[in-house]
Amino acid sequence: MRLYEALFRMTPNGYRKWIKKMLNYADFMILPENYVGFSIIYGVLLFVTLLLTGLIIHMKFFVLIAFFVPAVFEAFMHAVPIVIADSRAKFMEEILPDALNLISSNIRSGLTPDQALLLSARPEFGPLEKQIRRSAKLMLSGESIEDAVQTIPENIYSKTLKRTVDLLVEGIAKGGSLANLLDGLANDIRQTRILKKEVQAFVMMYAIFIFFAAGIGAPLLYGISSYLVETMQKVGSTTPVQRTFTGGSRFMTFQAIQINQEFMRMYMLASLGITSFFGALLIGLIQGGSEKAGLKYIPVLALLSVSIYFLSRFIVISALGTII
Repeated sequence: MRLYEALFRMTPNGYRKWIKKMLNYADFMILPENYVGFSIIYGVLLFVTLLLTGLIIHMKFFVLIAFFVPAVFEAFMHAVPIVIADSRAKFMEEILPDALNLISSNIRSGLTPDQALLLSARPEFGPLEKQIRRSAKLMLSGESIEDAVQTIPENIYSKTLKRTVDLLVEGIAKGGSLANLLDGLANDIRQTRILKKEVQAFVMMYAIFIFFAAGIGAPLLYGISSYLVETMQKVGSTTPVQRTFTGGSRFMTFQAIQINQEFMRMYMLASLGITSFFGALLIGLIQGGSEKAGLKYIPVLALLSVSIYFLSRFIVISALGTII
């Protein structure tokens, strides 16, 4: 659509390059113009619909939602290709050593490098199959081994694959045995993966602590404290103001707490959302070594924290509401 293309051209050049790469890494068969235009138009429609609804029914809550929901929608539309690209890269890194060993075995059996690559393009290798097959076809069409191999990491966002290909090209340029290079790289990747798993097991306690603090501890405290503030406000409003002498001449007065309960509730929910967002990023950084690995935990933490908040309020009100 022309409208999608016009909106896409209005975005910054750096953003256009980034979204093209992410859609490519996620293997989305959609034009970047259509993807960005769709997210912008429907985000604006959500904003206008919710804002008009809030103004018509005279509810400030809907006006706040009109800003929050479109922001969540835009974040979701941009997080989906990132998460999918990251999951494709992780799957590829898991099977990369097996693919390298298979290519090495084919070369040792007497096949040429292009034939070895072509026969190693197995469906079980997932996204790596397409890249291996493409590299083999480039070799068959006359490309050098170095140039053809360097095309493998183009559509997969993986630093491990990029470093592996760079080391392989460097080894070939220096005259190393291709089969030995492949086996050596496969063993190095396996050893690195074992070390990463040991480090992840060591820091797992930190991730559990962050998850508990953001998903259970904070909403539990917010739920109890919100009920406490509301109770103090009710008690203060029903208790007459008392004045007592202190030091013979000065007065000390007690006044009711003046807090907007709706504002306090929105503040606590916003605080829980922000805590869940950064808590999920920290968990991803600790477990996967990248903030992107924590994007999938954001909705889990957000839903859990909001549920615990309302559940704790319900339990406290049910238990203490009849007493006060």
